[in-house]
Amino acid sequence: MHDLIHDFATSLGFTEVVSSYFPSLLKEFVSLRVIKENFYSLYCLPKQTSKLGSLQNLVLDGCPLTSTPQRIGLLTGLKTLGCFVVGSKKGYQPGELKNLNLYGSISITYLDRVKNDKDAKEANLSVKANLHSLSMSWDIDRPHRYGSKEVKVLEALKPYPSLKNLEIIAFGGFCFPSWINRSVLEKVVSIRITSSKNCLYGSAEVEYFEEEDDHSRFPTRRRFPSLKRLCIWFFDNLKGLVKKEGGEKFPMLEEMEILYCPMFVFPTLSSVKKSEVHGGTHATGLSTISNFSSLTSLRVGANSQARSLPEEIFKSLANLKYLTISYYKNLKELPTILASLNALQSLTIYYCDALESHPEEGVKGLPEELRHLTALTNLGVIDCADVGKHCDAEIGE
Repeated sequence: MHDLIHDFATSLGFTEVVSSYFPSLLKEFVSLRVIKENFYSLYCLPKQTSKLGSLQNLVLDGCPLTSTPQRIGLLTGLKTLGCFVVGSKKGYQPGELKNLNLYGSISITYLDRVKNDKDAKEANLSVKANLHSLSMSWDIDRPHRYGSKEVKVLEALKPYPSLKNLEIIAFGGFCFPSWINRSVLEKVVSIRITSSKNCLYGSAEVEYFEEEDDHSRFPTRRRFPSLKRLCIWFFDNLKGLVKKEGGEKFPMLEEMEILYCPMFVFPTLSSVKKSEVHGGTHATGLSTISNFSSLTSLRVGANSQARSLPEEIFKSLANLKYLTISYYKNLKELPTILASLNALQSLTIYYCDALESHPEEGVKGLPEELRHLTALTNLGVIDCADVGKHCDAEIGE
C-alpha cells in the first residue's frame, strides 16, 4: 500500500479531471516528478508549477497552452518539456531553458515575443545533445513582423548537431540561418519549414533553401547526408533547393513536399520516391518533377489556373505506381503520356470539375489507352462533375 501511495504522490496523469481543480491539486504534491495531462481546455499551468523542485517530466499533449509558468527554468531536474510558450515578460523568455537538460522533443512557440537574439541564444539549444525533435514557431496571425529580427532569433536558436527532426513554422525571415546553409545538421532526417505572409521585408525574398557560400573552403561538402523527408510551404519566390546542383547533396532524400511555392524547380535527385506538389506552380517547374527518376508516388493539386498537366512531368517516371490529381478546377483532360506508365497501380482524381465527359464519346478527359495499363488496379474519380459515373464498377465503362 505504501508503494501505491508513493507512486500516486510522485506521478499524476489527468485525462478527465476538470481543469479548475488542477492548481489546488499541485499544492498537495510538492514531491511530484511527473505531470501528464491532456486537458483540451487548459490554456495555462498554475504558478505553483515552477515550485515543484522534484518535477522531471511535464507532458502536455493536447493542451492549447498560451503561456508557460514563469521561471520554469528553476526546475533544473526537468528532463521532458513538451512545449515552451514564450512570453514577453521576464521569466517567460527562452533563457529559461538554459540550464535544463532536456530529452526527447520540445515545441517552442510564439517566438515573435522574443525581445532580441541575445534572449534567444540564452536558451542554449546548441548544447542540448539529448533533444531529438525541435519545433519552433511564430504567431502566424500577428501583423507587422520584421523578417530581419526573425532571422537573428532563429540564428541564435541553433540546435545541437545530432537533432533528428526539425520544424520551423510561420517563419518570416528573408533567408534561412547559417546553421542550415552550412549543413550543421548532419543527423537530421526530417525538416518542415513554412513561411508567414505577415512579415515586412521577409520570406518573399527567399530564393533557395540552401545558399552556396562562395567563400567556403569546402564548396562541394556533403550536404544533409541523413535527410529523408523535406517539406516546404508558402514561399512565393523560392526557386529551388540549391543554386548550383552537383556534389553530394541530399543523397538520402526520399520524400519531398512542396506546397504553394509557385517558382520552385525540382532538382535532379534519384533518391526521391514520394512527392507532393500543391499550389499554382508554373508549368516549367512542374515539368522538372521528371528529375525524380525513382519516384513511385506523386500527388499534385490545388491549381485553379492550369487547364492541362505538362506531358514532361511523366516522361521519366517509369517507376510511378501511385498518382493522385486533386483540385485542378480548370483541368480539361489528362495527358496522354499517362498511358505509358506501365507500373501505375492506382490513379485517383478528385475535385477536377472541368474534366470533360460526353454521353456519345465517353470520358473524354481520360485517355482511352489507360485501359491497356495491366498493372492498374484502382481508378478513382471523385466529385468531378459527371465523369465519375463512367468509372463506376457497375454502370461505367
